[in-house]
Amino acid sequence: MIKKLEQEIKDYTHGNVEISEGVQFNQHKLIKRIYLFRNKKYSEGKLTSQGKYKYWYDIITPRLNDEVKNLRIDTKNFMVFSENPTKDFPAVFIMNGAMNEYLWETDKAEELNDVVETFCGDGNVIFKRVSGGYEVCDPTNIFITNIRAKTINETAVIERHEISQSELRKKSGIYENVERVIEECGKKEKSATNESMKKLTTTPYYEIFERNGEVSEKEFNEIKGIEGGDEDTYFLAKIIIARGNSTFNKDHILYAEKIEEEMSDIYITAHRGKYNGRFWREGVFELLFDYQVRANEIGNQIARGLEFASKTIYRSADQRTIQNVMTDMDSGDVIQSADLSQVEVRMQAMDQLIADWNRNIEEADRIANSYEIIQGKVPSGTPFRLGQLLDTNASKTYVLLRQKLGISFKKIFRRWVFPEMVKHLKGKDIIRITGDTAYLEKFREMIAKNWYARNLINMEPHTTDIKKALLEAKMQDLKEKDPVLKNNEKIWEDVLPRLQLTITGENMDSAEEIETLTTFIQLETEPIRRGELMDIAYKAKGYDITPMEEIMQQQEQQQSEMERLLAQQQGHEQPDERGATQPL
Repeated sequence: MIKKLEQEIKDYTHGNVEISEGVQFNQHKLIKRIYLFRNKKYSEGKLTSQGKYKYWYDIITPRLNDEVKNLRIDTKNFMVFSENPTKDFPAVFIMNGAMNEYLWETDKAEELNDVVETFCGDGNVIFKRVSGGYEVCDPTNIFITNIRAKTINETAVIERHEISQSELRKKSGIYENVERVIEECGKKEKSATNESMKKLTTTPYYEIFERNGEVSEKEFNEIKGIEGGDEDTYFLAKIIIARGNSTFNKDHILYAEKIEEEMSDIYITAHRGKYNGRFWREGVFELLFDYQVRANEIGNQIARGLEFASKTIYRSADQRTIQNVMTDMDSGDVIQSADLSQVEVRMQAMDQLIADWNRNIEEADRIANSYEIIQGKVPSGTPFRLGQLLDTNASKTYVLLRQKLGISFKKIFRRWVFPEMVKHLKGKDIIRITGDTAYLEKFREMIAKNWYARNLINMEPHTTDIKKALLEAKMQDLKEKDPVLKNNEKIWEDVLPRLQLTITGENMDSAEEIETLTTFIQLETEPIRRGELMDIAYKAKGYDITPMEEIMQQQEQQQSEMERLLAQQQGHEQPDERGATQPL
């Protein structure tokens, strides 16, 4: 297994894979090139063979920025909803507040901008489940063993980490051989990637590799120090090993256990482009590689041509005259010479280069969907309605991209984040998030109704009064067993499966839903049904109308009381001396 791990890393770094007939691909080299273009660096350096400086004319970053801003994904776009908003409104209201708090307290709100830029620029984002939520994997330190995989379930994944000694010691209760690794694998140096230049440090760091993927029973037993095992029987396993002196040693294995889940339960991916026979999809940088190279060529050709064309050159048969012109003359001096003249220097093919530059930029705009209307530029004289139509049509691509990234976040929050959020969400947190103690009672009521719906099939036929009594008894039982909702993880079990996450409406069109409800409200004439439709519309947008309902009830009670007093004053009832009412 040790040799297999070394070979997998070597194959990923240096080997080519034929993704289709005649098409060779190396994901490591592609990612390396992307980061060269990100940092505006030539692979061969900034100087030509003649020592001339090469300028970088960045045409990718502006187009990448256009795509990022048009995706418009922010923390305000994250919204929890339920397929049954009326029934689950208390849970939805609480989870929206808790999620907003989670995003800011864990710095995920700030990280979100980086995720969107990576998704657009690199074309891929790999998320990994960790304790308490998720993290974003570094593409320069991840190794995919099956480059042709379409999904993460079809490949093993190797991650490279550099951790400090204190971080390693914290894992002593989980990892084995920690002390041995500390003694034998520490190096006072760090490097950005597996092959980049080492930088000396004052404290030791440890190079750790984590492999998640299939291994044979024989390979796994070898790691665990067990003899035997079937070499044709494979299963998923997590193996963590430290590397010292650029080699792996069996004695430095920190962790090795079977995985009772799929790779998609450990990693979730978001891909910008479509599958073209390789796991790594195209992003804006890869799409514009050739256009950036050509822009640099044209820009540097023009720069070198103008540098030569800007020189002042004279011609004369008398060498002494030329020397005097260059060294002794000031502006306005007059000389006598039979053949002194200035050589006209102009850059040839300047108009062709400009035309080629414009053609290259136009093609780059088309490939990156970065038309003038997307950039916020509207040609003069464009009618307003036509401008709107062009903007709507050009923005359809961003709707698709937003859905691709949004679906990945939906999986992340439903599988990894929501269960962690409710695990630590106590009654006092609900009060803090909502600012209202009444939500504890509303939450109990919702849990009681869920319990009733789940057990209704096993109950005998009963009346509405019995149903009401059962719900009240269940709520009282919840209040007695868990008065401040300490045992909240268990009571959320029935609610979490119905909760969904949407980002700018990729799973539900809120605007369309509200428009439909508005139409029904206008057509409905029966006051009670009209009020129920309005309640659904409020809750679909996340508005809590409970305070308004309470105020309305109080107003109705006050109005009834005023009507009663008014009736007394008008003589319908006359109070006696003891306060009792007597008919007139």
